[in-house]
Amino acid sequence: MNKLKVLMFGWEYAPIVSGGLGVVCRSIAQNLIKQNVKLTFVLPRLPSKISVDNMTLINANETQYHVQADTIIEIETQISPYMSKKEFEEIKNSLRLKREAGDSNDMYGVDLFEEVIKYAARATEIAANNPHDVIHAHDWMTAQAAINARSVSNKPFILHIHSTEIERTAGSPHPIIFNYEKEGMLKADKIIAVSERTKEIISDSYGIDRNKIEVVHNSVDDCSTNLDSNTIPENVSPSVLFLARLAPSKGADYLLRAGQKVIQVMPDVKFIFIGKGSMKDELVDLSRELGIEDNVIFPGFLNHEQVDMAYKRASLFVMPSISEPFGITALEAIRNGTPVLMSKQSGAGEVVRNVLKVDFWDTDEMANKIMAVIKHKTLASELRKNSINELQRLNWEQQTEKIIQIYHTL
Repeated sequence: MNKLKVLMFGWEYAPIVSGGLGVVCRSIAQNLIKQNVKLTFVLPRLPSKISVDNMTLINANETQYHVQADTIIEIETQISPYMSKKEFEEIKNSLRLKREAGDSNDMYGVDLFEEVIKYAARATEIAANNPHDVIHAHDWMTAQAAINARSVSNKPFILHIHSTEIERTAGSPHPIIFNYEKEGMLKADKIIAVSERTKEIISDSYGIDRNKIEVVHNSVDDCSTNLDSNTIPENVSPSVLFLARLAPSKGADYLLRAGQKVIQVMPDVKFIFIGKGSMKDELVDLSRELGIEDNVIFPGFLNHEQVDMAYKRASLFVMPSISEPFGITALEAIRNGTPVLMSKQSGAGEVVRNVLKVDFWDTDEMANKIMAVIKHKTLASELRKNSINELQRLNWEQQTEKIIQIYHTL
């Protein structure tokens, strides 16, 4: 039987990521290959130090590589499609100054939309030179590329929505990005949404027929953990962990306000905010205004090994998102044996039920649940044990099988 051939358009690929998208794309790609799919993966630029398993990687701006396991390609990336307007302007100005000083080796142009257009323009050539049975594109940045590819091959096109502009901006979408998304959704033969919550938004806010949308929840690569390795020594201060972009939709400010209430009762509790983003200065200032700056730590960006260690050392992981299409960090926390408190506005709550949940705005209840987990060791232990059992039933092999079934329906 001939292998199913998939032409996949993505914007990032782990380990160099700006969010969860690169990690998810790597997991999907690796599991498609394991299930005998011939995969060609197109990126706008090949990220640095990338290691993949026997698939064709295409750098849309330069050339094509057939990458065997453990091959390293070193190219840097700077522009992210999930940056806030403020962050994008800072990068843009930095690149302009470098260029004026004659010290610029830009991996992307200074305009994200220009890069999206250039990426899409290469898609027709790539589609013509790489035989495929189906086109699979991830999020708005690659939608036009997939549309262009289909104009050449006339093969079915699937748009995989990991987050919408409605969700990322808490209901204040950038009109250009919104239009890119909507055009991609209208022209796709099928849409994959990462949660029922995101499916509802696609249907209600973008006017897409619900029958066109299939839900495939995210997972994590390794769904097993040694709970004995997650016992926190008695003499270590309890800590609450947040891990996400420091952006308005992630709700870090609500966690800080809940943190103030916790610290009034439990003054030794530390709150750790891992990540970078446009709200960093605002959050630092807020911690001072609340009088809790000595209990709040902003370590910035950490690598995967450091993040796993942070999960293991935390008493509780909190995901207080105002709007979260899925929230793969909740699964990562569970995998590392960390109890989880998430907002009721998070898609991951559809597949993991042995977690605590709260409305993001209810900082009193958020504080009460944080203190309950820290105070009651039995509650923390039960959350760890029961959530990891749930996670083991949600693995990427099963989720990828659902994606392949969608391919075959087309």
